[in-house]
Amino acid sequence: MDNKIPLSVIMENARGKLIQAYNQVLDETKLPAYLMEGMLLELLSETRNRKNLELISDINAMQNKENAEEA
Repeated sequence: MDNKIPLSVIMENARGKLIQAYNQVLDETKLPAYLMEGMLLELLSETRNRKNLELISDINAMQNKENAEEA
């Protein structure tokens, strides 16, 4: 029996955890939304940078695999 969790379920769980953590930070810090916005933009930028690094890594791994199969 295959126990793999669908990506959609994993994504929804992650989304829920992010919202929960965000709300906890808001409750603890009492920072207004206009100050949180800048921090969220920094997090988005960091996420985009990580995504790009992962994409480059995946492309390199795919090319290395293709090169190894040709050899």
